[in-house]
Amino acid sequence: MTKAPTTSRHAGSRAIVTGAASGIGAACVAQLRAEGAEVVGFDMQPGEGITVVDVADETAVIRAVVEAERQLGGAPTVLVCAAGIYPCVPLLEMTGAAWHQTFAVNVSGSMFCAREAVITAKRAGTDLSIVLFSSVGAYRSDWSEPSAAYCATKAAITSLARSMAGEWAPFGVRVNALAPGLIDTPMLRRTADSEAGAAAIRDRIPLGRLGAGEDVARVACFLTSDEAAYMTGSTVTVDGGYLVR
Repeated sequence: MTKAPTTSRHAGSRAIVTGAASGIGAACVAQLRAEGAEVVGFDMQPGEGITVVDVADETAVIRAVVEAERQLGGAPTVLVCAAGIYPCVPLLEMTGAAWHQTFAVNVSGSMFCAREAVITAKRAGTDLSIVLFSSVGAYRSDWSEPSAAYCATKAAITSLARSMAGEWAPFGVRVNALAPGLIDTPMLRRTADSEAGAAAIRDRIPLGRLGAGEDVARVACFLTSDEAAYMTGSTVTVDGGYLVR
């Protein structure tokens, strides 16, 4: 991971980032800290500054947000929901358990974390900016890589962000979604484990390269900053032009 550009854009921000141990979530943690934010991470994997929590577990999320408020010294002002799972299973082989687990982590987990962060911020009387993670998979299917469950959850996130934005605007809460394209993360490497495979992926991207976690993190930090104060209910695509083709 390259060093995050340092600014003071998030000086004084108190942030929670889910999926914080790796990939885009880790990049968001690094970028927020470089911009002056205090950050608590949630993940299933332990690490420095990370609370181990299963975001699909409603009770665990409630406890974790309370603890995060204590660690941050106040209610969160930023929430980035980057936790997610990506099962590659054809629909005819998809079990009910696997289907429900994908929605539990990707959709319910985002809702639980957002709801609790809003409750905490509303009680404290502070504004809050939330970024949920959709995907280009919400807009384009790839039958060569069976990921219908994942894509369905990301379409749900796009809709959920709009609904949250409308319901929570009166409370000083902004909610936007990010739709990353093909980003060089551990999740992607599991499906493109050879140079030939990576080259084939790059050929589908007009800008000619895979995205980096930092490419997405910088947009997430913009959306959660005062620079985006008039943005809510939007889904921003960060895909190197992937959806153009």
